Amino acid sequence: MTIHLRRIVTAACVLPAVLITAACWTGSGPDGPQPVPAPPAAGALSEGAATTSLGVPSPGGAASLAGTVPAGTGPKAAPAGAGRALSGQALPTNQWWTSALTGAAAQPIWAHPLAVKNTGAGLAVSAAAPVASAKAVVTPFAPALTAGGPITAVRVTGYGAFHVVLEADLRGGGSVEATLVQGSPLLYLDFHDVTPSLTSTGALARSAGGGSLARLTVAGQRWDVQARDGVGWRQQGNRLTPDRAGGGAIVVARVPDSVDDARWTRALADAAGDPVIRTTSNMAYDGVSGTVTQTLGVERQSGKPSVWALLPHQQAGLVPGGGVQPMAGTYADPLGTLPVVRGTAVRVRVPMPGLVTEPPALALSGTARAAVLADLDRDLADKPATADGGSYFGLKELGRLATVAEVAKGVGAAPQQQAALKRLRAGLVDWLTYGGAGDTRYFAYDKVWGGLIAVPAEFGSGDYNDHHFQYGYLVRAAAVLAEADPAFLRDYGGGVDLVARDFTGSLATEGAQGFPAFRAFNAYLGHSAASGFAPFADGNNQESSSEAVAAWEAVTRWGIVSGDERLTAYGVTHYALEATTARRYWLGEQGERPAGYAHTVAGIVWDSKIDYATWFDPKPESVVGIQLLPLTFGSLYRGAPDKAAARAAELTRDVGGQPRVWGDLFAADLAVSDPAAARRRLTAKLPREDSTSRAMVRYWIEMLDAYGAPQPAVVADGPYGMAFGDREHPRLLAVNPTAERRTVTFRRNGATTAVVVVDPGQSIVRQP
Repeated sequence: MTIHLRRIVTAACVLPAVLITAACWTGSGPDGPQPVPAPPAAGALSEGAATTSLGVPSPGGAASLAGTVPAGTGPKAAPAGAGRALSGQALPTNQWWTSALTGAAAQPIWAHPLAVKNTGAGLAVSAAAPVASAKAVVTPFAPALTAGGPITAVRVTGYGAFHVVLEADLRGGGSVEATLVQGSPLLYLDFHDVTPSLTSTGALARSAGGGSLARLTVAGQRWDVQARDGVGWRQQGNRLTPDRAGGGAIVVARVPDSVDDARWTRALADAAGDPVIRTTSNMAYDGVSGTVTQTLGVERQSGKPSVWALLPHQQAGLVPGGGVQPMAGTYADPLGTLPVVRGTAVRVRVPMPGLVTEPPALALSGTARAAVLADLDRDLADKPATADGGSYFGLKELGRLATVAEVAKGVGAAPQQQAALKRLRAGLVDWLTYGGAGDTRYFAYDKVWGGLIAVPAEFGSGDYNDHHFQYGYLVRAAAVLAEADPAFLRDYGGGVDLVARDFTGSLATEGAQGFPAFRAFNAYLGHSAASGFAPFADGNNQESSSEAVAAWEAVTRWGIVSGDERLTAYGVTHYALEATTARRYWLGEQGERPAGYAHTVAGIVWDSKIDYATWFDPKPESVVGIQLLPLTFGSLYRGAPDKAAARAAELTRDVGGQPRVWGDLFAADLAVSDPAAARRRLTAKLPREDSTSRAMVRYWIEMLDAYGAPQPAVVADGPYGMAFGDREHPRLLAVNPTAERRTVTFRRNGATTAVVVVDPGQSIVRQP
């Protein structure tokens, strides 16, 4: 079975003038025009820019929103940097360039390998190499060149899935438009009503040659500056200007290390005046191969191919062909070495690591079942860690209750299941309804940016921080309740839909009302970002990779239960890609860290650095543990026994013994490699994490002891099954959270190995 996403967004870059449509070219020479990729097949989603208006959406049914955000709760910044074409729209937050919407681009905008910043003296461009230390790998902003002169204002005039267009007004008159593309070493500049100028920050050495290409060395780095054909360059000290009129459009490029000069020069030819005008990301899930393919597309005005720097996960999953031409040369980056390719699209294929969306069937011994029942009773007796918890702690409590209900269902403990569901329903209804003045928990619509603010807001969520982390708990909890309580789905499903739409973002259709095209997920990076406005010199960041993966698990589960195929497919595809990047960049399971960094795990991944740190606590347990919560049946993407064992050993070394906090999370992680050792840690004094159910930890350990670790050699239909244990004779788990009987097919190398029929709301394990 192959699931494709419906095409949602059709707009390209939102421009201040008429949109220019790229022509289609033919020919397949290595340096000549390449074919523009065909549009996605019918039913595929193209994630790109969209014009979406501000306006309070209606949830329908019994759910309700506040039409205004209470004073002191809403966003502290307005989109003052939005150009006229973006006025009145719901605008993206949490993107790598969102800081430019809130001001004058005073913080660097990091694009791998380039970064751009308004220094006041002009638009400065940097591509400095990262510097590693024991607890961080940091890329400094060290500008090599500055375009234009003193700036009075900067506006965002256009954007796409992974590019942004900035327009800077110059104090002396005129303006410069800059197109910055993630993954591109080329910065497209177009000067209007002013002579173009570039100034180096240090001594400017120009190599032999001439014509429209100026080859420069600044502080040991090579930079190329390309003008239009027929336009040369005049050098006065450390300043470059065109030698004649007609040179308003130029390209500034950081030359890769170990470059092939001839091919590089051909790639730059004609780039001036031919900027990127459209970037898109198409996502599709293939159930036969058990993979998700992301197609990143770039269109220049001419249709010619672009130059790309590939992130490590893109290199590992690069699909051969499609017109992608490898080029010599690399760039240094905190995430790893970035090689260079050329093409109009890059296809990246990642595994869909299985996703269990129903409590797995498990035959427990009498002793084990009694222990789970005792843990369920303790879970239900626990009071929330924060009784008046808001958008984070309050919604985490809903997530905890949902796992209690799931485990109770798994062991057939109907009284405990009903007790958890009753409390869960009361909590969800409280959040999904607004009762007017005096209501203490609800969602309000923000008419400034376009989104939902949970009241009371915690950890900066009024500024759109952490929405996918926080709201994912609610959406997953709602899916658990709705499966058991169809009346809740009927009455409050519309409200849950809106909460999910707030952090998915790209489900917004052209001309839709209420939400922007993008929120948490960043297409080129392959993962989400947590800061709404990214007011940091290091760019945007994400701390808890596991809460990000859990957000897409939540979207998947809600899509299944609510019967929304589009939402289900969105969740599956983003779950797969976020899980891949979580394992690589945060957990460090693939690739190597830069020399000098003394750890495997990273606590925070930024646009320009990685940190062995958290926002709240320096303990090693917190750095690692924030990548492990919440524990759900969707956490099995962290299922490699050797990686889990290595993680446990390194943490023991760093702590000097067993974890002092969040011991339940580490016991669960250890169970992937050693269930018996994990079980021995389940003492009455084991430290518990707020969102984690004791019964869930014990059930998880017993499940892995009985089934074995996840077995990726056999794949199942999307979020309806998973294989465990022996490669040749695995146990097959099939689940069905829907209201109708479902057939789940298991395959190895595309060939069917088993077909399992599962009744509604049930799970089946086929033994080897």
